[in-house]
Amino acid sequence: MSKLEELIRELCPDGVEFVTLSKTVNLTMGTSPKGQTITNDSIDGIEFHQGKTFFGSMFINHSGMYTTDPVKIAEPGSILMSVRAPVGDCNLTERQIAIGRGLCSMNGKEGLDTKYLFYYINSIIYDIKKKASGSTFESINTNDIQSILLPLPPLAVQREIVRILDSFAELTAELTAELTAELTARKKQYEYYRDRLLTFKAVKP
Repeated sequence: MSKLEELIRELCPDGVEFVTLSKTVNLTMGTSPKGQTITNDSIDGIEFHQGKTFFGSMFINHSGMYTTDPVKIAEPGSILMSVRAPVGDCNLTERQIAIGRGLCSMNGKEGLDTKYLFYYINSIIYDIKKKASGSTFESINTNDIQSILLPLPPLAVQREIVRILDSFAELTAELTAELTAELTARKKQYEYYRDRLLTFKAVKP
């Protein structure tokens, strides 16, 4: 029996409660700062993100944009979710950033591991997308997010799930890097032989 199975048998043998995010999450809906406060100078401002443009595989990349007058802040360790098309895509932030109206940020309240929530949201992303509405572009609002149901096992179970999924994510990242390096090498090899095989001496007149 795995450690996770042991924890589930010990701590939640009868199942787990499903709760809405309104009860378990600190939610911040992004608000865009005034245009004149946006700058490329990091000295005078805080890094600013309007949407998911700079999302990575798990952690958000640097935007190169800053605001001298942030309105809404996502703290380190927060989940960032796109609330405008494409809806539901998520990243984590390791640093404090300002967020515009295309994003929201979430942190788990007491009893909820934020990384567990991150993995769960990614597992139901298509259900979240179904909540989107709008004639010009699809979006979701505060109520849509707060009404999401989340299975809430004890923290020990949540953290064991996170540990397992982190291991898979790390392995996937390593394999991706290896495959990318191999693909790059094979592409160079192909180009070398293509150019060599298709190089001929012209017949002298």
